Amino acid sequence: MDTIISLEKLYLFLGIFLAVCILVISAIMLDLWDGVHTAKKTNQRVHSHKLRVTIGKMSEYWRFIMIGFLVDCLGIFFSFYILPFVAVLFGAGLIVVEAKSMFEHANRRKSHMTELPKIINDIIAAADKKEAKRILDLICTDNNPSTAKD
Repeated sequence: MDTIISLEKLYLFLGIFLAVCILVISAIMLDLWDGVHTAKKTNQRVHSHKLRVTIGKMSEYWRFIMIGFLVDCLGIFFSFYILPFVAVLFGAGLIVVEAKSMFEHANRRKSHMTELPKIINDIIAAADKKEAKRILDLICTDNNPSTAKD
């Protein structure tokens, strides 16, 4: 008796789908870890709200991948459809989104915004208006390339 779908093909589809799910969850966890690391480097608090957002993001991503897998389930009945292409494509797209987020975290860590609290404290602690103006002029000169001295 011939089966409509071979067990090998079914196992292949399920294995690839599981691998895609694990890779996407790993990318989300890496992004979370990178975000916490960035918050610590920039002296920002890590809010529990941001951590709850990660759980919501996982459920949204899960639904997105499931839609791709359901499309692939229709394709499993055709002999030319050998891999779950849509789930893999959606998973790759989600991993790219998470990678972009990690690059944004890296840019935040490299920016000079981490120095801002110290600069503000220096301005507040200035002995008089003249000293505060000198600090502000120094900041403006450093940030404006047309007035910066070589």
